[in-house]
Order: sequence, then C-alpha cells, then structure tokens
Amino acid sequence: MKAKIQKDLVQLMKSGEKNKVEKMRFILSFITQEEKDKNKELTDSEIIQILKKALKRNQESFEQFTKAGREDLALKESEEMDIIQNYLPEEMSEEDVIKIIKETISSSNASSIKEMGKVIGLIKKNHGDNVDMAIVSKHVKELLNS
Repeated sequence: MKAKIQKDLVQLMKSGEKNKVEKMRFILSFITQEEKDKNKELTDSEIIQILKKALKRNQESFEQFTKAGREDLALKESEEMDIIQNYLPEEMSEEDVIKIIKETISSSNASSIKEMGKVIGLIKKNHGDNVDMAIVSKHVKELLNS
C-alpha cells in the first residue's frame, strides 16, 4: 500500500498538481513517521489504521472549521479526506457488521457484557480493516446486554 501511495505521489508530481502533491506528502509522512517509531516496515493493515486515524482527525478539523465559518480551511480538510478515502477499503454496511457480530458472539460462546472485549478483539482481528469499530462497539454492547 505504501508503494502505491508513493507511486501515486510521483504521478501527481509529474502532472504538476502541487495542491494534491502537498496532501499526499503529508499522508506519506504519517506512514513514514510510524515506521520510524516502530522501527519496522508497516503492513497494509497497519497503514489502513494510520489512514483511518488521519481521516478521523481531518473530519474533526473539518467540523470545527465549518462551525467557525472558515470555509477555506474546511475545504482543505475536505480535499485531504477525499484523498485518504481513495486508499481505504470499502467499509461494510451496518447490516453486514451486525451479522458478523452475531456470528462472532455465537462462535465465541459469549453470553455477557463481560465478554465484550473478547468479541470486539475477534472482530478487529478478522475484519478490522473493513469495519467501523465504533459501530461494532455499539452493537456488541446492545447484543450482549439483551
């Protein structure tokens, strides 16, 4: 995945799209910094998690800039979100997530809210790149409480 991002960056540099080049370099810097911190090359799954964090940060900034009436800065955040979104896998629908949660609860024999961590851990391990963990947490809690 990192190689694809680097290749796309080179393409953008050749096409002269300075605005997008700046944003791609910023995204790549997150990945490179994490690799330096962990002292290893990241897996695609780890890169996806970094991109999700960056996307969440951008969404929060976008909301704050919009509330403050700073449309210029909100637009910049929106453009970054669009670029990041291109590299993230399609997230599952909420219905599919609920189905996976039910299957995981059944296969792990979880029966109480005390086992919520175990269920969420299994889902994250098996489907972490394709699901919104906030939705998972919400529904696991609901299903184990009922």
